Amino acid sequence: MIAEGHPAVTRTINKIGLERRGVSAETQNALRRAYKLLFREGLSLTDATARIESDLPASEELKHLLTFVRASERGLCR
Repeated sequence: MIAEGHPAVTRTINKIGLERRGVSAETQNALRRAYKLLFREGLSLTDATARIESDLPASEELKHLLTFVRASERGLCR
């Protein structure tokens, strides 16, 4: 994710970084949708992660994102 400002606000996924890592366009779109569910839809983290799992195609990148969100002890800055 890319964050900017003071205080910091999450803006979008890091598309350039994902392209450099060879992440497919389909996976980038799924990550963009996951970003919107987590940061823009106003859902609780539990609801957002459940929707990500049910609505988006499974990938290693999404699995990594969900693992990070669930393991976070301090939560996400939303």
